[in-house]
Amino acid sequence: MIEYNDGIHLKGTGLWFDSKKKAGLSFISNAHVDKFTVPEKTIATPETVKFLEKKIRKSIVLSCPYYRPFTLGNLQVELVPSGHMLGSSQMVVDKGEKTLVYTGDLNLKKLPTTEVAYLKKCDVLVMKSTFGLPEYVFPTFEESIKPLTKFIEDAFSSHSTPVILVEPMGIGQDIIKALGKNGFKISLHKSINNVTKIYEDFGVNFGDYERLKSDNIEERVVIIPPDKIDSDDLNKIKSKRSAIIIESGREDISSVKSQLKVDEVFTFSSLAGYNELLEYIEKVSPEKIYLVDRHASEFAKTLEKKGYQAIALEKPTQLNLL
Repeated sequence: MIEYNDGIHLKGTGLWFDSKKKAGLSFISNAHVDKFTVPEKTIATPETVKFLEKKIRKSIVLSCPYYRPFTLGNLQVELVPSGHMLGSSQMVVDKGEKTLVYTGDLNLKKLPTTEVAYLKKCDVLVMKSTFGLPEYVFPTFEESIKPLTKFIEDAFSSHSTPVILVEPMGIGQDIIKALGKNGFKISLHKSINNVTKIYEDFGVNFGDYERLKSDNIEERVVIIPPDKIDSDDLNKIKSKRSAIIIESGREDISSVKSQLKVDEVFTFSSLAGYNELLEYIEKVSPEKIYLVDRHASEFAKTLEKKGYQAIALEKPTQLNLL
């Protein structure tokens, strides 16, 4: 049986998944998890532990690499890649004759800095449905990079500094690696620079980049977080062309462009879009599906029409699971 109340709890055990309430033991699926509460004991990959080390410093940490099964009471547990960012993981839980998979943030697109998501057939699937509507269909990474590269080249041709606004962790490092591979020199805001250094500690190699210095940006691509668009570093750049990379449906592009006063908006996501969610479910072939996060109800109805037994977890409840 599972309990859903600000997190998924596997009843009869002490195990929670990405719990937003205080838990004795919780699996943290990645460093991007929104508003999780630090548990007494944390299970996560070494990469996730490193990203979150300041936040979880008072928790007892079980750092578990991919593909290293271990036991929790009568459970056999294993962490496998979820494809979202460095260290992001799914948890596979074997309990007797039944197997449960909790996905956390999931992505099936091939990314430069992240292992591809592992597909594990299971009896029960608990997954996030953040982009479970048909309008959320994202381009591949390769499709995203081509127009971004052209934007940068055009900015240089017009003697302007290209400024890219992107979230500091995850997508930012994928962009940095791809641009470095294409020969661009890059200047990073300190928050992005700090995260990139952690990626390097785990063996991810980048091209020519340095921490942003406003007096040394000639022929360099400047990459900053979206909330730093009015920073002093950016205001010192006299001639610039700016673009933001957003994780959104097409209907939001024009409003984002207007609100942030950027020259271009590019859509990309390191999360599974609608088609990827369907593809994942088809390949892991679960008997039951439990959905959490945005659009859980709508996506559950979609899956029911396709013949799946799907339940949206949107309020505190208890359900038979295993």
